[in-house]
Amino acid sequence: MSGLVARLDAAVARLEAIALAAPGATRCETPDWLHRAAAEGALRRPIAWRNTVVRTPRLRRLHAEFFSIPGEIGVLHLCAFPADDAALPILGFDVVAGQQRATGCFLDLSPTVPQAEPLVAHWAAGLAPSGEPRVLPDWAAMFSPHAVAVRPRDAAELEAGLAAGEAALRMILAAAPMRADPAAMHAAQARYVEGQRRNDRTRRMLAGCIGADLAERFIAECLFPLPDDAPALRDAA
Repeated sequence: MSGLVARLDAAVARLEAIALAAPGATRCETPDWLHRAAAEGALRRPIAWRNTVVRTPRLRRLHAEFFSIPGEIGVLHLCAFPADDAALPILGFDVVAGQQRATGCFLDLSPTVPQAEPLVAHWAAGLAPSGEPRVLPDWAAMFSPHAVAVRPRDAAELEAGLAAGEAALRMILAAAPMRADPAAMHAAQARYVEGQRRNDRTRRMLAGCIGADLAERFIAECLFPLPDDAPALRDAA
């Protein structure tokens, strides 16, 4: 595992540990998708893959993922969805790195309900994006106007991006939200999921490694499940 990819692996492990240390946090049962791909004969090339799902009293689902094609690319992914009655934004954080350099760092506290907007504004006021700006695709219309999309130019900018993602996670976990209207929060999360599912770049990368069928199932069941389909919701019922 190259230095940059190993750094993403370590960063995901740190995010997992922070989430699991939150008050009331529990680890949710989730399939071993790498084992499933191998068992179904869908694995098309060697990959490293780890998925952790956590639930807290304020978050219905926090998913941390490390994905790597050895010798080519590594991906850090983190997405945290608020509980239906917690007025929090949706946290999305992704970092992509090749063998020689990081190619993307994406971070946002995406809008949900009006009561969550002060937290988004507070977060945005402290932002200092570091890197070469990247243009967000059309499907990202559900992101906030403050979304970070950059290409880190060196190790220092990569570390700054990782630190910003960790700080955003800590902010979400420490926030004391007002109560949200569950129907409005449900609708906001559904809009976010529907937008993310339009990301064909992720779909193509996964399909090239585990086949199109399993890639679609992973996106629907683990990466971006609709609120009613989320295992964390069923566990809490």
